[in-house]
Amino acid sequence: MPKIIKPVQNMIPLHIKITEEMHELLTEVAKKHGFPRIQGLIRLYIRQGLDAEDINYSLANDSRFLNKLKRQGVSDEIIQSALQEHDNDDENSHDE
Repeated sequence: MPKIIKPVQNMIPLHIKITEEMHELLTEVAKKHGFPRIQGLIRLYIRQGLDAEDINYSLANDSRFLNKLKRQGVSDEIIQSALQEHDNDDENSHDE
């Protein structure tokens, strides 16, 4: 069976300034959730913000993003827990 070649998406560097406090908090949360660096956590936060803008998008179905998390060492257990928490947050926000 031939290997399926997926189109390559170029990563574009983005430089932002954040406070030392924000950096410390991001580092703490990243470690808590199994991210080796804060970049993965920041990408997740951006993705979640974009998800909120697009009701047809589901983070749970974004296999490319989920595979990147796995390659960075984030376990399936942590990913599933985060997705479940994300779904619960969505359900609770609709009740308000």
